[in-house]
Amino acid sequence: MFISNKLFKLTTLSMAVAGGISATAAHAEQSAKPEVIVVRGSVLGNSEVADLKTYTGNRSIITHEQLERTAVRSIDTALQQVPGLKIKDETGTGVLPNVSVRGLDSSRSGYAQFLLDGVPMTLAPYGHTGQSLFPATLFMIDRIDVARGGASVQYGPNNVGGVINLVSKPISSDWETQFNERVTFSGGNKLYDTNLSTGGAVNEDFSLRLDGNLTQGESFREHSQTDIKNLMLKTVWNLDNNNSLDANLQYYDAFAELPGALNTQAYLEDREQSLRPNDEFEADTKRISLKYSHTLAPSTLVDYGEIELMGFANESSRNFQWDFYNKNKDTDGNLGTDWSDTTQTATDLRTSPREFSVYGIEPKASIFIDGKISQHIIAGARYVNEDIGYKLNQTDKLTGVTTSPRDWHLDTNAMAYYVSNKLGFMDDRLTLTPGLRYEDVRMTFTNLGQDYSQDNHVTQWLPGITLGYELTPDWFLYGNAQRSLRTPQIAQLWPKDQTLESELSWNYEAGARFTPTVRSNISLAAYRIDFENKVEYDKNISLFVNIGKTRNQGIELQGKYSPMSLPDLSLSGAYNYLDTEQLDGAFAGKQLPYVSKHQVSVSALYSIARVDLGLMAYYYSKSFADLANSVAENASGTAGEIPGYTVVNFNISTELFKRDRHGLKVGLSVNNLFDNEYYFRGLDVSPAGRVAAPGRSLSLDLGYSF
Repeated sequence: MFISNKLFKLTTLSMAVAGGISATAAHAEQSAKPEVIVVRGSVLGNSEVADLKTYTGNRSIITHEQLERTAVRSIDTALQQVPGLKIKDETGTGVLPNVSVRGLDSSRSGYAQFLLDGVPMTLAPYGHTGQSLFPATLFMIDRIDVARGGASVQYGPNNVGGVINLVSKPISSDWETQFNERVTFSGGNKLYDTNLSTGGAVNEDFSLRLDGNLTQGESFREHSQTDIKNLMLKTVWNLDNNNSLDANLQYYDAFAELPGALNTQAYLEDREQSLRPNDEFEADTKRISLKYSHTLAPSTLVDYGEIELMGFANESSRNFQWDFYNKNKDTDGNLGTDWSDTTQTATDLRTSPREFSVYGIEPKASIFIDGKISQHIIAGARYVNEDIGYKLNQTDKLTGVTTSPRDWHLDTNAMAYYVSNKLGFMDDRLTLTPGLRYEDVRMTFTNLGQDYSQDNHVTQWLPGITLGYELTPDWFLYGNAQRSLRTPQIAQLWPKDQTLESELSWNYEAGARFTPTVRSNISLAAYRIDFENKVEYDKNISLFVNIGKTRNQGIELQGKYSPMSLPDLSLSGAYNYLDTEQLDGAFAGKQLPYVSKHQVSVSALYSIARVDLGLMAYYYSKSFADLANSVAENASGTAGEIPGYTVVNFNISTELFKRDRHGLKVGLSVNNLFDNEYYFRGLDVSPAGRVAAPGRSLSLDLGYSF
């Protein structure tokens, strides 16, 4: 940390050493020193609320307070507070999130760029972007940063839907231990969520935090037994005033029975039942990330500089098991309507074990040059190696014979290079940030079962530009345009005579943000996503296909208000209008599947006499399940209009005891307060039928810290 002639510059590292800056403190400091500029080596900064004010894209941060007081069950349900995000809740436990951003397909959250403390969280950033293993649990997360635009140059690939950064709980300056227990009652079942964390400063240079989370029990449906173990060690070592080393070690293990979809008649009879007794999921991962940061001393050429070297790796495995109906074995000649239709008797049992070995290294430099036109340059490169084993086994239930219809391997070597330069004019009130990312991806797909291989070499220039203008201290205007890439996934590289092209898109945003006080703000954004070679899954032929050009466009409005006369009251609201259209192919002019045109969310937080109250509600309008936008439900339930739905959650909590560092807190949450019944269409290994969404549930919370 140092002071130049006109700027006070604060690095991410010095913020970590100081223990962080709250939104209130940051705002107060800005008011007292109008020429303060925070310079960091990441366009997302430290994912603090204070970062939102002058960010050149639409962005939301779900704070720790919101996570605690809006009665959310899991990370994916918390995201429904953000305009433009939609969740298909497959399990009711959050173990397998399906997150859609601005109408992009939500299956396994394949179009959402998830990070954990800035490190890629997906199994394989290039060849397997789907979150079919989600190594994050709610109790370990402090806040969630959702940047839907303006970050594509630094974070890629697969950033068309933006970046979702999960920020783990910070390490306290004093040693602190916390125990939390949550019991959720739903549908006659119980789900236990147990968390124990301990950590703090060991000495003035080294600190650590150890978190352990166990989730065990059942959700609201039959055949939903869940067992999750999540352990994470987080350390910060300040080597000296200019150097630091951060390390994260994690082990995650999950097992979950999957109740699956129901045919319409079964859904109407009992939506909590399961007709897929053999469907289940298991996974485990071991992950490590290291981040070395070095702060450069001021020189005649550079006023501020930071060099960072990050490395990450994971060894992971995951397996789905499900019942499969093989039409070729139907001796009655009934071809049925779908391989997973629960009106049919399964002939086979399938498993899909996948193994992942992934590592990456990313050096990055960030420098600031003061002058009449200031410059903040961020440049870096990243190498990622992915080794993916993809197998599909099929066991005949009558004979017990097992075959392997698919035995694939994908080896990926990817290099990415990026540079951006934030130019500041008019005392940095006006900023222009051109940037460029170059992806060089070499994929070798091998079909071991059929003894052939093919190479896929993807090279792509991905430009981006952002513009920001601080009209007044309260008003900020922005616009951005960026190019995004999603390479072909391993599941899309077959059959041999079909080669899917990479998905490319241009993304545009323009918006305004008004921040009259630190406790109140409102923002409006218009966006558009123009896709080339959009890939969608065609349930009729059970293949991924390029459907050509598509367009997603909409408006996002969100705001927060806390009156000065009632500082303990906080009101929030958001609205998203989303229009999608297929521009090519047989269904040109139709909407994309699972897209709700309208989304509304509201919340109110209030504290009175040491009692915290929270109320949240969200609404999604109707959508369609197929490319043809079929209104009538077909026999298997793979097509048909999906009705809109509204969910209301309520939370009440209080601290029963507080003395020195000891505190006891209790809470009660009710999810889906009015027990509204709604459903999604089938997902992944159970794509035919209705998937019942969670009904009313009651959660009791107990937390003790010392």
